[in-house]
Amino acid sequence: MIRPVPYVNLPGIYYAIDRHAQARHSEFAHFVIAPASPAQQSSIPAFVGALFSAPSAYTWVCEDRWQILGLAQAHPRPGGEAWDLSYLAALTNPGGHSPITSSTEVLMELTQYALNVALTRGVHRFFARIQDDFPEIELFSKLGFQRYARELTYWLSTPEEGLQALAERCQTCGSEHDYDQELHELAGTSAPVNGLQAGDVPDLPAGTVVPDVPLRRWHRHDVWGLLRLYDASTPRRVQMAESLTSKELLYTLAGSGRSWSLPLVEPACIAFVNDRGVRLGGWVRLRFGRGAGPHQLWIMAHPDEPDIPQALVKFGLRVLAKEGARPVACQVREYDASVANALCAAGFQHSRTHALLVRHLTVRALRKREVLAVEPRVVYGVEGLRNTPTHLSEGELTHYATRNLR
Repeated sequence: MIRPVPYVNLPGIYYAIDRHAQARHSEFAHFVIAPASPAQQSSIPAFVGALFSAPSAYTWVCEDRWQILGLAQAHPRPGGEAWDLSYLAALTNPGGHSPITSSTEVLMELTQYALNVALTRGVHRFFARIQDDFPEIELFSKLGFQRYARELTYWLSTPEEGLQALAERCQTCGSEHDYDQELHELAGTSAPVNGLQAGDVPDLPAGTVVPDVPLRRWHRHDVWGLLRLYDASTPRRVQMAESLTSKELLYTLAGSGRSWSLPLVEPACIAFVNDRGVRLGGWVRLRFGRGAGPHQLWIMAHPDEPDIPQALVKFGLRVLAKEGARPVACQVREYDASVANALCAAGFQHSRTHALLVRHLTVRALRKREVLAVEPRVVYGVEGLRNTPTHLSEGELTHYATRNLR
Protein backbone atom coordinates (compact mmCIF):
# COMPACT_ATOMS: atom_id res chain seq x y z
CA MET A 1 0.00 0.00 0.00
CA ILE A 2 1.24 3.48 -0.88
CA ARG A 3 0.07 6.47 1.13
CA PRO A 4 1.15 10.11 1.48
CA VAL A 5 3.08 11.37 4.49
CA PRO A 6 2.41 15.07 5.19
CA TYR A 7 4.47 17.53 7.23
CA VAL A 8 7.43 15.21 7.93
CA ASN A 9 10.55 14.92 5.77
CA LEU A 10 10.76 11.16 6.22
CA PRO A 11 13.11 10.57 3.24
CA GLY A 12 15.56 13.10 4.66
CA ILE A 13 15.60 11.28 7.99
CA TYR A 14 16.08 7.89 6.33
CA TYR A 15 18.80 9.30 4.08
CA ALA A 16 20.71 10.62 7.11
CA ILE A 17 20.42 7.20 8.78
CA ASP A 18 21.62 5.48 5.61
CA ARG A 19 24.68 7.74 5.32
CA HIS A 20 25.49 7.02 8.97
CA ALA A 21 25.17 3.28 8.26
CA GLN A 22 27.40 3.54 5.19
CA ALA A 23 30.05 5.22 7.30
CA ARG A 24 30.03 2.02 9.37
CA HIS A 25 30.23 -0.15 6.21
CA SER A 26 26.59 -1.13 6.41
CA GLU A 27 23.41 -0.28 4.48
CA PHE A 28 20.03 0.82 5.72
CA ALA A 29 18.30 1.59 2.42
CA HIS A 30 19.10 1.66 -1.28
CA PHE A 31 18.66 5.25 -2.44
CA VAL A 32 18.31 5.31 -6.21
CA ILE A 33 17.66 9.08 -6.20
CA ALA A 34 18.88 11.50 -3.56
CA PRO A 35 19.89 15.19 -3.54
CA ALA A 36 23.10 15.84 -5.43
CA SER A 37 24.86 17.54 -2.53
CA PRO A 38 22.69 18.43 0.45
CA ALA A 39 23.66 21.65 2.16
CA GLN A 40 25.54 21.11 5.40
CA GLN A 41 23.77 22.58 8.41
CA SER A 42 24.42 22.77 12.10
CA SER A 43 22.76 20.23 14.37
CA ILE A 44 19.64 22.19 15.38
CA PRO A 45 18.69 23.52 11.90
CA ALA A 46 19.38 20.11 10.36
CA PHE A 47 17.11 18.40 12.90
CA VAL A 48 14.32 20.94 12.39
CA GLY A 49 14.66 20.76 8.59
CA ALA A 50 14.46 16.96 8.62
CA LEU A 51 11.51 16.91 11.01
CA PHE A 52 9.37 19.45 9.18
CA SER A 53 9.35 19.31 5.41
CA ALA A 54 8.44 22.16 3.09
CA PRO A 55 4.68 22.44 2.52
CA SER A 56 5.24 22.12 -1.24
CA ALA A 57 6.98 18.74 -0.99
CA TYR A 58 5.02 15.55 -1.66
CA THR A 59 6.13 12.45 0.24
CA TRP A 60 4.86 8.87 -0.15
CA VAL A 61 5.72 5.60 1.57
CA CYS A 62 5.14 2.04 0.42
CA GLU A 63 4.36 -0.25 3.31
CA ASP A 64 3.11 -3.74 4.00
CA ARG A 65 1.64 -4.68 7.38
CA TRP A 66 2.95 -1.44 8.90
CA GLN A 67 6.46 -2.13 7.65
CA ILE A 68 7.93 0.55 5.37
CA LEU A 69 9.31 -0.98 2.18
CA GLY A 70 10.24 2.21 0.32
CA LEU A 71 9.68 5.93 0.10
CA ALA A 72 9.67 8.73 -2.46
CA GLN A 73 9.49 12.50 -2.46
CA ALA A 74 8.89 15.09 -5.19
CA HIS A 75 9.35 18.87 -5.16
CA PRO A 76 7.39 21.15 -7.48
CA ARG A 77 9.30 23.80 -9.37
CA PRO A 78 8.12 27.42 -9.40
CA GLY A 79 5.02 27.73 -11.53
CA GLY A 80 3.81 24.20 -10.76
CA GLU A 81 4.34 22.92 -14.32
CA ALA A 82 7.32 20.69 -13.47
CA TRP A 83 8.26 18.39 -10.59
CA ASP A 84 11.60 16.95 -9.50
CA LEU A 85 11.83 13.48 -8.00
CA SER A 86 14.22 14.27 -5.16
CA TYR A 87 14.14 10.97 -3.22
CA LEU A 88 13.48 7.38 -4.26
CA ALA A 89 14.58 4.48 -2.08
CA ALA A 90 13.82 0.91 -1.09
CA LEU A 91 14.70 -0.40 2.36
CA THR A 92 17.12 -3.31 2.43
CA ASN A 93 15.91 -4.91 5.68
CA PRO A 94 12.53 -3.45 6.64
CA GLY A 95 11.71 -4.18 10.25
CA GLY A 96 14.89 -6.26 10.59
CA HIS A 97 13.55 -8.94 8.23
CA SER A 98 14.19 -9.78 4.61
CA PRO A 99 11.89 -7.81 2.27
CA ILE A 100 8.72 -9.57 1.12
CA THR A 101 8.51 -7.65 -2.16
CA SER A 102 11.43 -7.09 -4.51
CA SER A 103 13.02 -3.67 -4.41
CA THR A 104 12.49 -3.20 -8.15
CA GLU A 105 8.75 -3.62 -7.77
CA VAL A 106 8.67 -1.21 -4.83
CA LEU A 107 10.61 1.43 -6.76
CA MET A 108 8.43 1.08 -9.83
CA GLU A 109 5.19 1.35 -7.86
CA LEU A 110 6.39 4.43 -6.02
CA THR A 111 7.51 6.12 -9.24
CA GLN A 112 4.25 5.29 -10.99
CA TYR A 113 2.27 6.60 -8.04
CA ALA A 114 4.23 9.85 -8.11
CA LEU A 115 3.52 10.20 -11.84
CA ASN A 116 -0.18 9.65 -11.27
CA VAL A 117 -0.29 12.31 -8.56
CA ALA A 118 1.54 14.72 -10.87
CA LEU A 119 -1.02 14.05 -13.61
CA THR A 120 -3.92 14.85 -11.33
CA ARG A 121 -2.30 18.17 -10.44
CA GLY A 122 -1.73 19.29 -14.02
CA VAL A 123 2.05 18.84 -14.11
CA HIS A 124 3.60 18.98 -17.58
CA ARG A 125 7.11 17.67 -16.95
CA PHE A 126 8.51 15.24 -14.40
CA PHE A 127 12.30 15.20 -13.91
CA ALA A 128 14.59 12.62 -12.33
CA ARG A 129 18.34 12.44 -11.77
CA ILE A 130 19.90 9.00 -11.39
CA GLN A 131 23.44 7.70 -11.45
CA ASP A 132 24.26 6.53 -14.96
CA ASP A 133 25.56 3.09 -13.96
CA PHE A 134 22.56 2.14 -11.79
CA PRO A 135 20.54 -0.78 -13.20
CA GLU A 136 17.35 0.95 -12.03
CA ILE A 137 17.64 3.29 -15.00
CA GLU A 138 15.78 0.64 -17.03
CA LEU A 139 12.87 1.06 -14.63
CA PHE A 140 12.52 4.68 -15.65
CA SER A 141 12.75 3.74 -19.29
CA LYS A 142 9.79 1.39 -18.87
CA LEU A 143 7.80 4.23 -17.31
CA GLY A 144 8.35 6.51 -20.30
CA PHE A 145 11.29 8.60 -19.07
CA GLN A 146 13.83 9.80 -21.62
CA ARG A 147 17.45 10.69 -21.04
CA TYR A 148 18.19 14.12 -22.49
CA ALA A 149 21.66 14.82 -21.01
CA ARG A 150 24.40 13.55 -18.73
CA GLU A 151 25.75 15.48 -15.77
CA LEU A 152 29.40 15.04 -14.82
CA THR A 153 30.61 15.63 -11.26
CA TYR A 154 34.20 16.83 -10.87
CA TRP A 155 36.13 16.79 -7.62
CA LEU A 156 39.18 18.71 -6.42
CA SER A 157 40.98 18.03 -3.15
CA THR A 158 41.73 21.66 -2.25
CA PRO A 159 41.47 25.01 -4.05
CA GLU A 160 45.23 25.51 -3.60
CA GLU A 161 45.94 22.44 -5.71
CA GLY A 162 43.78 23.84 -8.48
CA LEU A 163 45.53 27.21 -8.38
CA GLN A 164 48.91 25.49 -8.48
CA ALA A 165 47.84 23.41 -11.50
CA LEU A 166 46.68 26.54 -13.31
CA ALA A 167 49.92 28.35 -12.44
CA GLU A 168 52.01 25.48 -13.81
CA ARG A 169 49.91 25.46 -16.94
CA CYS A 170 50.41 29.21 -17.39
CA GLN A 171 54.17 28.83 -16.89
CA THR A 172 54.23 26.13 -19.54
CA CYS A 173 52.45 28.49 -21.93
CA GLY A 174 54.94 31.29 -21.16
CA SER A 175 52.66 33.34 -18.94
CA GLU A 176 54.07 35.84 -16.45
CA HIS A 177 51.61 34.99 -13.67
CA ASP A 178 53.27 33.86 -10.46
CA TYR A 179 51.46 31.38 -8.21
CA ASP A 180 53.42 32.34 -5.06
CA GLN A 181 52.46 35.97 -5.52
CA GLU A 182 48.79 35.02 -5.81
CA LEU A 183 48.93 33.01 -2.58
CA HIS A 184 50.66 35.94 -0.86
CA GLU A 185 47.85 38.26 -1.95
CA LEU A 186 45.26 35.81 -0.65
CA ALA A 187 47.01 35.40 2.70
CA GLY A 188 47.55 39.13 3.17
CA THR A 189 44.00 40.27 2.54
CA SER A 190 42.09 41.65 5.50
CA ALA A 191 38.58 41.66 4.04
CA PRO A 192 36.62 38.56 5.17
CA VAL A 193 34.79 36.39 2.67
CA ASN A 194 31.58 36.87 4.60
CA GLY A 195 31.75 40.53 3.67
CA LEU A 196 31.10 39.55 0.05
CA GLN A 197 27.69 38.19 1.01
CA ALA A 198 26.07 41.49 1.97
CA GLY A 199 24.28 43.35 -0.77
CA ASP A 200 25.67 46.75 0.29
CA VAL A 201 29.32 45.67 0.06
CA PRO A 202 31.17 46.50 -3.19
CA ASP A 203 31.47 43.69 -5.71
CA LEU A 204 35.20 43.12 -5.18
CA PRO A 205 36.86 44.92 -2.27
CA ALA A 206 40.27 46.32 -3.09
CA GLY A 207 43.13 43.93 -2.36
CA THR A 208 40.91 40.86 -2.03
CA VAL A 209 40.59 38.84 -5.23
CA VAL A 210 40.99 40.47 -8.62
CA PRO A 211 39.53 38.36 -11.46
CA ASP A 212 41.17 38.00 -14.86
CA VAL A 213 37.98 39.20 -16.56
CA PRO A 214 35.57 41.98 -15.53
CA LEU A 215 33.00 40.65 -13.08
CA ARG A 216 30.21 42.21 -11.11
CA ARG A 217 27.81 40.86 -8.55
CA TRP A 218 24.74 38.98 -9.69
CA HIS A 219 21.51 40.98 -9.55
CA ARG A 220 17.91 39.99 -9.94
CA HIS A 221 17.59 41.90 -13.20
CA ASP A 222 20.15 39.53 -14.78
CA VAL A 223 17.51 36.81 -15.12
CA TRP A 224 16.85 37.58 -18.77
CA GLY A 225 20.57 37.63 -19.57
CA LEU A 226 21.07 34.33 -17.75
CA LEU A 227 18.23 32.77 -19.73
CA ARG A 228 19.83 33.96 -22.98
CA LEU A 229 23.17 32.58 -21.79
CA TYR A 230 21.49 29.22 -21.14
CA ASP A 231 19.99 29.27 -24.65
CA ALA A 232 23.37 29.99 -26.23
CA SER A 233 25.28 27.28 -24.32
CA THR A 234 22.65 24.52 -24.38
CA PRO A 235 21.80 22.33 -27.40
CA ARG A 236 18.35 22.84 -28.86
CA ARG A 237 17.35 19.26 -28.13
CA VAL A 238 18.07 19.71 -24.42
CA GLN A 239 16.20 23.01 -24.36
CA MET A 240 13.10 21.38 -25.81
CA ALA A 241 13.34 18.53 -23.32
CA GLU A 242 13.65 20.83 -20.29
CA SER A 243 11.41 23.69 -21.52
CA LEU A 244 12.67 25.86 -18.68
CA THR A 245 11.01 29.13 -17.81
CA SER A 246 12.93 31.99 -16.23
CA LYS A 247 11.63 31.03 -12.77
CA GLU A 248 12.62 27.39 -13.24
CA LEU A 249 16.07 28.43 -14.44
CA LEU A 250 16.56 30.46 -11.27
CA TYR A 251 15.35 27.54 -9.18
CA THR A 252 17.61 24.93 -10.81
CA LEU A 253 20.79 26.95 -11.37
CA ALA A 254 20.85 30.21 -9.47
CA GLY A 255 19.50 29.06 -6.11
CA SER A 256 16.16 30.85 -6.61
CA GLY A 257 18.06 34.04 -7.46
CA ARG A 258 18.76 34.99 -3.85
CA SER A 259 21.86 37.05 -3.11
CA TRP A 260 21.62 36.51 0.66
CA SER A 261 21.65 33.55 3.04
CA LEU A 262 20.38 32.84 6.54
CA PRO A 263 23.24 32.69 9.05
CA LEU A 264 23.70 29.36 10.88
CA VAL A 265 20.91 27.82 8.77
CA GLU A 266 22.31 27.55 5.25
CA PRO A 267 25.76 27.94 3.67
CA ALA A 268 26.75 31.32 2.32
CA CYS A 269 26.51 31.78 -1.48
CA ILE A 270 27.79 34.42 -3.86
CA ALA A 271 27.35 34.80 -7.62
CA PHE A 272 29.01 36.98 -10.24
CA VAL A 273 28.46 37.62 -13.94
CA ASN A 274 30.64 38.80 -16.81
CA ASP A 275 28.56 41.54 -18.42
CA ARG A 276 29.31 42.21 -22.09
CA GLY A 277 26.62 44.85 -22.39
CA VAL A 278 24.30 43.21 -24.91
CA ARG A 279 24.68 39.78 -23.31
CA LEU A 280 26.34 37.89 -20.46
CA GLY A 281 29.68 36.33 -21.25
CA GLY A 282 29.73 34.09 -18.19
CA TRP A 283 28.21 33.35 -14.80
CA VAL A 284 29.75 31.78 -11.69
CA ARG A 285 28.15 30.82 -8.39
CA LEU A 286 30.00 29.73 -5.25
CA ARG A 287 28.67 28.02 -2.14
CA PHE A 288 31.02 27.72 0.79
CA GLY A 289 31.25 24.35 2.48
CA ARG A 290 30.36 23.70 6.07
CA GLY A 291 31.29 20.86 8.38
CA ALA A 292 32.30 17.88 6.24
CA GLY A 293 30.61 19.29 3.15
CA PRO A 294 32.70 20.51 0.20
CA HIS A 295 32.72 23.86 -1.51
CA GLN A 296 30.52 23.97 -4.60
CA LEU A 297 31.14 25.69 -7.88
CA TRP A 298 28.71 26.35 -10.75
CA ILE A 299 29.87 27.86 -14.05
CA MET A 300 28.14 28.81 -17.28
CA ALA A 301 30.03 30.40 -20.18
CA HIS A 302 29.03 31.72 -23.59
CA PRO A 303 30.39 29.59 -26.47
CA ASP A 304 31.79 32.73 -28.15
CA GLU A 305 33.97 33.48 -25.11
CA PRO A 306 36.73 30.82 -25.06
CA ASP A 307 38.72 32.48 -22.26
CA ILE A 308 35.84 32.92 -19.85
CA PRO A 309 35.61 29.32 -18.42
CA GLN A 310 39.21 29.19 -17.20
CA ALA A 311 39.03 32.73 -15.83
CA LEU A 312 35.88 31.89 -13.87
CA VAL A 313 37.39 28.66 -12.52
CA LYS A 314 40.50 30.50 -11.38
CA PHE A 315 38.48 33.27 -9.75
CA GLY A 316 36.26 30.76 -7.96
CA LEU A 317 39.22 28.81 -6.62
CA ARG A 318 40.94 31.96 -5.37
CA VAL A 319 37.83 32.98 -3.44
CA LEU A 320 37.30 29.47 -2.05
CA ALA A 321 40.96 29.22 -1.04
CA LYS A 322 40.35 31.89 1.59
CA GLU A 323 38.13 29.48 3.51
CA GLY A 324 40.90 26.96 4.13
CA ALA A 325 41.66 23.50 2.79
CA ARG A 326 38.38 21.88 1.76
CA PRO A 327 37.35 19.80 -1.29
CA VAL A 328 35.60 21.52 -4.20
CA ALA A 329 32.79 19.91 -6.21
CA CYS A 330 31.55 21.10 -9.58
CA GLN A 331 28.76 19.70 -11.76
CA VAL A 332 28.76 20.31 -15.49
CA ARG A 333 26.75 18.94 -18.39
CA GLU A 334 28.49 16.55 -20.78
CA TYR A 335 27.97 18.83 -23.78
CA ASP A 336 29.62 21.82 -22.05
CA ALA A 337 33.12 20.89 -23.18
CA SER A 338 34.73 24.31 -22.58
CA VAL A 339 33.89 24.31 -18.87
CA ALA A 340 34.91 20.65 -18.51
CA ASN A 341 38.29 21.38 -20.12
CA ALA A 342 38.83 24.33 -17.80
CA LEU A 343 38.09 22.13 -14.78
CA CYS A 344 40.49 19.43 -15.99
CA ALA A 345 43.18 22.09 -16.51
CA ALA A 346 42.73 23.08 -12.85
CA GLY A 347 43.26 19.51 -11.67
CA PHE A 348 39.63 18.49 -11.17
CA GLN A 349 39.00 14.75 -11.42
CA HIS A 350 35.83 13.17 -12.77
CA SER A 351 34.12 11.23 -9.97
CA ARG A 352 30.67 10.16 -11.21
CA THR A 353 28.11 10.59 -13.97
CA HIS A 354 24.36 11.10 -13.60
CA ALA A 355 21.67 10.69 -16.21
CA LEU A 356 19.12 13.50 -16.45
CA LEU A 357 15.68 12.09 -17.26
CA VAL A 358 12.36 13.71 -18.11
CA ARG A 359 8.85 12.42 -18.63
CA HIS A 360 6.42 14.68 -20.49
CA LEU A 361 2.92 14.17 -19.13
CA THR A 362 0.97 16.11 -21.73
CA VAL A 363 -0.13 15.04 -25.20
CA ARG A 364 1.31 16.52 -28.35
CA ALA A 365 -1.00 18.80 -30.31
CA LEU A 366 -2.10 17.04 -33.50
CA ARG A 367 -3.33 18.68 -36.67
CA LYS A 368 -7.14 18.66 -37.19
CA ARG A 369 -7.77 16.62 -34.06
CA GLU A 370 -9.97 16.99 -30.99
CA VAL A 371 -8.79 15.22 -27.84
CA LEU A 372 -9.69 15.51 -24.21
CA ALA A 373 -7.82 18.42 -22.67
CA VAL A 374 -6.75 16.31 -19.70
CA GLU A 375 -5.34 13.09 -21.09
CA PRO A 376 -2.91 11.09 -18.92
CA ARG A 377 -0.59 9.95 -21.67
CA VAL A 378 2.14 11.20 -23.95
CA VAL A 379 3.06 10.20 -27.47
CA TYR A 380 6.64 8.93 -27.69
CA GLY A 381 8.43 8.10 -30.88
CA VAL A 382 11.66 8.69 -32.70
CA GLU A 383 11.28 12.42 -32.09
CA GLY A 384 9.93 12.04 -28.58
CA LEU A 385 11.79 15.05 -27.24
CA ARG A 386 9.81 17.31 -29.55
CA ASN A 387 6.66 16.87 -27.51
CA THR A 388 5.22 20.22 -26.52
CA PRO A 389 2.86 20.80 -23.58
CA THR A 390 -0.73 21.65 -24.45
CA HIS A 391 -2.92 24.25 -22.79
CA LEU A 392 -4.96 22.25 -20.29
CA SER A 393 -8.45 23.08 -19.13
CA GLU A 394 -10.85 21.31 -16.81
CA GLY A 395 -11.96 18.37 -18.94
CA GLU A 396 -13.22 20.39 -21.91
CA LEU A 397 -12.44 19.73 -25.57
CA THR A 398 -9.41 21.55 -26.87
CA HIS A 399 -9.55 22.64 -30.51
CA TYR A 400 -6.11 22.55 -32.01
CA ALA A 401 -4.90 24.68 -34.91
CA THR A 402 -5.90 23.48 -38.35
CA ARG A 403 -2.83 25.06 -39.92
CA ASN A 404 0.37 23.09 -40.27
CA LEU A 405 2.93 25.00 -38.22
CA ARG A 406 5.95 22.95 -39.21
